[in-house]
Amino acid sequence: MVERAVEFATKAHAGQFRKGTRRPYIVHPIEVKEIVSRMTSDEEIISAAVLHDTIEDCSGVTEEVLALEFSPRVARMVAGESEDKSRTWLERKSATIRSIGSAPREVQMIGLADKLSNMRDIDRDYPKVGEELWNRFRMKDKKMIGWYYKGIRDALANDFRDEPVFQEYCRLIRKNFD
Repeated sequence: MVERAVEFATKAHAGQFRKGTRRPYIVHPIEVKEIVSRMTSDEEIISAAVLHDTIEDCSGVTEEVLALEFSPRVARMVAGESEDKSRTWLERKSATIRSIGSAPREVQMIGLADKLSNMRDIDRDYPKVGEELWNRFRMKDKKMIGWYYKGIRDALANDFRDEPVFQEYCRLIRKNFD
């Protein structure tokens, strides 16, 4: 199932790039999959990890499509990690912070892995481009971006405190936003 999910995500994200780079977008879902696989061996969770941005960012991909292609559980996890792009950045991020703390653990794992992958990108790219980095994002205010990543950290702290993936996430937040 994981191989099929990688193939599906690769096709769905074809032609997409990471914000402000020429890095193919698929590197992000693959990294999220790898991070999640450090926390679980459940193939449906790992498959949902690699598919996590398909509903949100790829035309023609819906929860129903993923339920038919993979399983209703995979589709629910991906939908649980998707944002409503019709809302403002602040509305979306506030909703994510509010919901992730009470989300099912598998959705929390995918969310944590997604944010850790993003923090790794920030940590890698900031020394190269400096403050220009923040112009890649819809929200260009470094303090607000930090507010979001810290909010996710705080929402997940009780459940993931001892998880090495979470500890890396916290270290990168301290390094880049404190």
